[in-house]
Amino acid sequence: MLLASAAANRKRVLIADDDTAVRAALAAVLESEGYDVDVAADGRQAVLHATAQPPDLVLLDLNMPNVDGWMAFTKLDHVCPLLPVIIITARPHQYKEAVRLGVDAFMEKPLDFPVLLRAIRKFTHEPEKRHTDRITDRGFVTRLLKASNSNHS
Repeated sequence: MLLASAAANRKRVLIADDDTAVRAALAAVLESEGYDVDVAADGRQAVLHATAQPPDLVLLDLNMPNVDGWMAFTKLDHVCPLLPVIIITARPHQYKEAVRLGVDAFMEKPLDFPVLLRAIRKFTHEPEKRHTDRITDRGFVTRLLKASNSNHS
């Protein structure tokens, strides 16, 4: 019975990235941390997966075929406005757009897994009010996730 309740409390993360290796690496790390993982190879799949079975958080790449990450975020934000989204991208200089759109957090690749995992833990365990603030608080600013060694020059 204890295992069933632990499984019911597991958080679900949707990974949307067109790079199979990135999806596999993220899935392996998240599964080892106790998350249930769903994957999508493009923005269209991400929106379909998230609307069919809403995850607790989405990791969203920007440069994907069919529907890119920005369009996918816009669609997700429309149908699941309280769903936390972390943009993960190799595209430089996209943070300002993330702030403009109101994304929860933003990280450039290569990913710093410890920093990313802390953010995922925080977003998947915080109260719904925090997610409401993202869409109602004019002072909300997208969290920029940086590699832990980037602040040490």
